[in-house]
This record gives sequence, C-alpha cells and structure tokens, in this order.
Amino acid sequence: MSTLADRIGDHLAHAVAAILRRRKLAIVALLAAAALSVWYAARNLGVNTDTTNMMSATLPWRQNFSEYREAFPVRDRNLLVVIDAKTPARADEFAAKLLAELRREPDVYRSLFLQGEGEFFARNGLLYLPRAQLEQLADRLTAAQPLFGLLQARFDGAAVLDVAARALAPPATASAGDAGAAVPLYAELARVLDQARTGAPEPLAWGNLISTGAAQQQSARRLIVLQPAVDFGKIQPATAAINGIRALAQRLNAAESEPVTVRLSGSVAMEHEELASVSASAGIGGLATLLLVCGVLYVALRSWRLLAISVVALFAGLAYTAAFAAATVGHLNLLSILFVVLNVGLGSDYVIHVLLRYRELVAQGHAAEPALLSTMRGVGSSLVLAAFTTAAGFYAFIPTQFKGVAELGWIAGTGVFFGFLSAATLLPALVAQFASSLHAQSARTVLDARIFVPFNRHPRAVLAVTTVVVVASGVALRWVTFDSNPIHLRDPKSEAVRTLLELAANGDAQLLNLEAVAPDHATATAWAARLRGLPEVRNVITIDSLVPKDQADKIAVLDDLKLVMGPSFAHLNRAPTDPERLAASLAAVEQASAEQREAEPLHAVVVRLRAALAAASPADALRQLAALDAALTEGLQAELARLASSLEARSFGRDELPEALASRFVGTQGRELVEIVPAEDVSDNAAARRLIAAVRGVVAKATGPPVVYQEASGTVVRAFELALLYAFSMVSVMIFVVLRRWRETLLVVVPIALSKLVTAGFAVAISMPFNYANIIALPMLVGFGVDSGIHVVHRMRTDTAEQLFDTSTMRAVLASGLTIVASFGNLAFSSHVGTASMGVMLAVGLCISMAFTLIVLPAWLKMRADRTLSAARA
Repeated sequence: MSTLADRIGDHLAHAVAAILRRRKLAIVALLAAAALSVWYAARNLGVNTDTTNMMSATLPWRQNFSEYREAFPVRDRNLLVVIDAKTPARADEFAAKLLAELRREPDVYRSLFLQGEGEFFARNGLLYLPRAQLEQLADRLTAAQPLFGLLQARFDGAAVLDVAARALAPPATASAGDAGAAVPLYAELARVLDQARTGAPEPLAWGNLISTGAAQQQSARRLIVLQPAVDFGKIQPATAAINGIRALAQRLNAAESEPVTVRLSGSVAMEHEELASVSASAGIGGLATLLLVCGVLYVALRSWRLLAISVVALFAGLAYTAAFAAATVGHLNLLSILFVVLNVGLGSDYVIHVLLRYRELVAQGHAAEPALLSTMRGVGSSLVLAAFTTAAGFYAFIPTQFKGVAELGWIAGTGVFFGFLSAATLLPALVAQFASSLHAQSARTVLDARIFVPFNRHPRAVLAVTTVVVVASGVALRWVTFDSNPIHLRDPKSEAVRTLLELAANGDAQLLNLEAVAPDHATATAWAARLRGLPEVRNVITIDSLVPKDQADKIAVLDDLKLVMGPSFAHLNRAPTDPERLAASLAAVEQASAEQREAEPLHAVVVRLRAALAAASPADALRQLAALDAALTEGLQAELARLASSLEARSFGRDELPEALASRFVGTQGRELVEIVPAEDVSDNAAARRLIAAVRGVVAKATGPPVVYQEASGTVVRAFELALLYAFSMVSVMIFVVLRRWRETLLVVVPIALSKLVTAGFAVAISMPFNYANIIALPMLVGFGVDSGIHVVHRMRTDTAEQLFDTSTMRAVLASGLTIVASFGNLAFSSHVGTASMGVMLAVGLCISMAFTLIVLPAWLKMRADRTLSAARA
C-alpha cells in the first residue's frame, strides 16, 4: 500500500514527464513568465521605509504614542542640527545664518526651532536666570561700569589690555570694584594671549564674561530642531533634506576663518543612516550571496553547465516572488527587503537536492530523462514537505502584531513555494534540454558527507556529549536577555548615534525624554508636581516652566542696573589697530601681573608672547599683533547690544510666549505636554526600565521613545514566542500527515527543537542578546532545520545507517546547508549592527542544526538500529 509520500512523488514524476515532453515550450513559457514578473515588480513593487508603522496600531502603547504625535505634530519626525563652535558668539552667528538659509526652503524644512532665538528672548532672556544669579550679574556689571567707561573713550585691543592692567594694579591705586570685575577677564586673557603666539587666537569670550562670569560658562553649542520633508517611497526618505543641510553648512563654513562643526542627529538622522546601511548591506549582501552560492553549487555539482542552469532557476524563483510581493503587498519594508537573500539560499536547497540525486542516478547508468523522473519520484515528496515546513516557519510570523516581520513572512514564505516550483519545473526542463549529454562517472563531490562517518561509529559518545551540551544550554537560558533599545542596533560609529549618545551624557537628548499628554492645564500641573518628587527624574518641563518666576523683582533689578550703566554704554567706537600702542599695553600688563599672585598664569603667558614677538620678523610681529587686536575686541559690541536689549525686559505670561515654543507644549484640543527629563542616561536599558516604572506610577499613559522601545520589545518577544509555537505545531502536523509515523515525526522535530535550545545557549556564551533583528532567526531556523531532517529520515527508509553517508541525500544536506550558511552568513559582515547580529544568529543556528542532522540524528538512528538488531538476534 503506497503512502502519501509515495503518491506525492508519483504525481511530481508525472508532472515532470509532461514538462519534458514539451520542454522547449515549457522553458520559453516559464522564462517569459519570469521576465514578465520582473517587469511587473519593477513597475509595481515600491518601498515603504516608514518604521513607525512596523507594529500594529491597535496596541495600547502605540495608541498612546500616536496620541502624542497627533497632539504635538511639531515634535514628530524631528531632525536635530547640532552646531559646535569655539565661542558662543560664533555659534550664535553661524546658527543665525543657517536658520536664515533653511527658512528660504519652507517646503523642505518646517517647524524650525532654535531655543533663545528671536526678539522675545533677546529682550526677556535675563528673566530666566534665578533671582540670586541675576543679582550677582548686576553686581558684577555695576562694578565693571567704570571699565566700560574707559572703553567708550577708546575701543581697540590696546584699550582692553589697559583696562586689564588697571584692574591688575596694586590695591593702593585700584578700586576693589575694578579688581573684582576683572578677575574673570584676566583668566580669559591668559587663554587669548597664549593662542596669539600661534598667530590665530580665538576671540575673547565676552559673552561668558558679561552674562554669567567665569563660574558658569555659556555653551558654544546650539541646537536647531526641525521637521524635514520625507518621501517614504524612497529607500532614504530624508535624503534631500539632509543633503541640503550638509551642503548649506559646507558653503557657510567656506566663509569662516575657523570651520564650525555641524552634525545631524535625532530620529530622522538615525533612520537615514540605518536605511543607508541596510540598503547597502542588501545590495552587497545579495551580490555576496550570489557569489558564495555559486561557489558552493559548483563545488557540489562540478559542472559549469549545471551551475548556469541552477542560477537561471534561482533567478526565476526570485522573479516570481517579487511579482507576488508587488501584487499582494505592494511594497518592501526594512525587514521584507531581506527576502532576496533568504530566498536565494532556500531556493538553492531544492536545486541541490534535485541535481545531486540526478547525478547519482546518471552515475549509476540511467539516461537523462529517466534519471530526472526517478529523481522527482525519489526526492519529490521530501522536497514538497520541506517546502511546506519552511514556509510554515515564515508564515508563523503572519499572526503576530509585528507588522514588518509579518510582511517578511508572507513574502519569503510564499517565495519558498516559488523556489520549489522553479526547481520542479524549469530546472528539469533546462537539464533535459541543455545538460542531458553530461555523464558523471561518480556521484561523489568535494563536499563528501563521509567525513562524519567516524562520529557515527561512536553513537553513545555523540549522544552523551549532546546531552551535556543540551543540559548546559538549558541552564544558560536564565541568562538570555533581550536588548530593547533599537539605537544599539545601529552603527555606534555613525554621526547620528555618536552625537545622540554625547547629548544624552550631557542631559540634552530630547529624543530620550518621556512625554505625558495631559487633557488640560490642571492635570498637567498636578502630574508635574508629583513627577518632580521622583529621584529618577532630573527635570519636568511644562508650559508653566517657560514663564519665569519673580518677574517683578527681577525687572526691578534690571531697571536699577539700566540706571547704573547709563543710556549709551553699548555704543563703542572701534579705533584703528595701533601695533605700537598694543605692544606698550602688553608691557603694562606684564608689569601689573607680576605683582599679583593670582595672575601668575597670565604673567607667564605675556612674558612668552612678548618674547615671541621680539624674536619674530617685523612683518610677522605686525601680523600677530593685528590678529591679537581683533581677538580682543571681536564680539564685545554685539554682546553689549544684547545686554542693552535685555535691560528692556517686561513682564509676560504663557499667552505671550513665541508660537514656535508654545506649540511644543500646548497641543490640539487644549492638551498640554509634560516633558520628563531622566536623571540617568536612559540609553542604558536598566536605567530606562527604572525611569519608566517610576513615571508610570504617576502617569500610566506616559510615552516617548524609551517607552516605545521597552513596550515594542515586549510585543516582539511575545510575537516570536507565538511564532515559535505556531512553527513547531504546523511543522509537526505536516510531517506526521506525510510520513504517517509519530516515531519518524519525532526523529525530525526533536533534534531541531534541541538545536534551537543550543543556539540560545550559544548566544549566551558569546554575550549576544536577542534583539529586534536576530530574534527573527528562531522561527526561520525551525523551518530550515526541519528540511534536512526530513530528507535524512526519508532516505533511511531505503538505506541503512552505514550506507546513509554515501548517498546523494547526505551530500545534498551538507551542500545545501553550506549554501544557506553562506547565503545568510554574509549578513554578519553588515555595518548595521542588527543585520550583522541576525547574520551571526542564522549562521550559528544553521551550523548547529547541521550538526544535529549530520551527526546527532544519524547517531540516534544508528543506536536504534543496533538495538533492533540486538533484539532480533536475542
């Protein structure tokens, strides 16, 4: 009585016989279908690089984040431009120029925001200082007012040094106010004069001296936040906007004496770099896969003609799959684009099994066409079963709430059937038409499975070692971890990631803040009060935080200071450079600083500078003095003008805040944002978990990237737990339906289950956590690993354990396994950390599966056969 497997083999043989009778017509029709598939896919298969929708929109945490994005659209998909200059004044100047250029292209750059920019902050900026700090500033400026009076009489580098010399004079001839005001000045002078010896001194940081003094230096970094135009139909949606900013920065820097550093970060910049890395890896990986697969195929087949036929069959299967993806999904996402690499490796499995069985039969003396028919009758059922089980491994992704990987499962899983279809139709036709004259004297190849025979002679030892490894892997499961932060999947050396981590270390990474959307002002105020009491929270920002407290008292301080400074303190008339006078003023500073212990560093610098000027040629000395004169005076007039404007501050409320700022905290329908700044660096997963747990104790619906990362990881883990369950269940049922024997079903499934356990243990051993990318490998490995087990168990029905290793089946298992390892293993060399980890996991998992198929499973079968023989003899 024939089994289902026998009937499947017979049906395939009859189908192939019909194809071979009209092989030319079949070849033309199948290749034409492949060409039409390529044409259709090229016209209809797009790209969707919007990573936001990779998870189901029905998930509660997705809904919370969507509410935040809808309420505050200006905060969505932000690009961060980080400007670093040598001085605050230069950073301000460059940022203003860049903003002006960006505003010329409103269709490309929207919602531009630079904190502190504009007339509002120029007038009211000092009100944001704490009252005590503002009073200290007023005291310093009051004490320095006589010094500003000296500069009004004559303003050049020499006058600046004369003011310093006066402040450094012995207490008997200098007022205490002069000396107190000049302490920060001569510390800054030491830096400028030391740099003057090189001929390229950075300007005196007048902004630091006037605004906050030496204790709290102004930052020379400016952050511009904007929304770039994106096109998700392109591999890199923000390419035009990002390239435009880089071109503008380069053009502006060309006019700068000292280039300003401009870096891009934020979610858009990181995704841009990630997509560039993934697309480059897909292109290079596809080519590398093709070359490696071709290499393994040639070694296995030892025929250039059969190699060419194999490649044509593989490309036909890919073409059909691409057309299917275009017709049913319409686009490829960041994950499904990998179907090319996956289906090339899987398609080669069917090609190898067909051609190696064909070579085996030809070597035994069969003619070409009978050999092809016997091949399909012999391996057809196992190939059909392998196709269904592999597809099941992919289809297990579909019911999950991970939409991106569900699309990959649908495309790649169906692509498995197209690969099998090509191997069962086009491949035999091409062989019969173009390679029927080939004669193989031996079925053996360089890839000889007999190298595993020594293991099979000691089955007890093999199973004992396997038991130890499996038990150790089971113990190691307690240390399996999941890295929930997708930033860790990106290239840590990329500009966007490095910049974000630097900002996070300084507490300036808004991307890593938590957000809570309050329905009204009262709720926002209550939440903020409770959140400020949490040790995990460094700061809480609401719309009320943007309105300074004690405004009346601060304005009174500013009014008094305005009266002291006088109406014209900001008006300085720049005098021409006078090298002789500047040299004399340097001598005066040297003499005055020699008498002050606190000014010893300044004195040493002046002595070295004057010695360098004396040793230089007259022309070089003049150039150095001119550069020093510019460095001493540059920026002071602008800083005094800014100070004069800030003395005109007037009281204001939340309704008078600039729209660009207010819209970031007051959203649609009266909703208000509570922005929560973490006390720790939440790029560390443990710190993120602590922060989220604490904040959710106050606001259960708190969101933001750290919450999204953590919740997404939970969704992914649950999705793949279900995917593994579905995969094993479907695979087990399919194998039993075809083989009709539970014992043989277990012989296939159990080793694969154990190999997955060992794979997880190996991941712990090499300190590789699971992540959003490499966890995909586990359900896929179920389908891949089961294929080889099916072929081995099926062959064991006709061959003994001793004969098994000298069959085309074992050679094909070895060759196809190496082909798939080569196909997926090249992903391990991707610059994208996530893709590389998936490549490592797939390659390692496949190698472990091959070890179970080629070593452990035959040892198990050998022990069973030996026991049966012993029982028969008894």
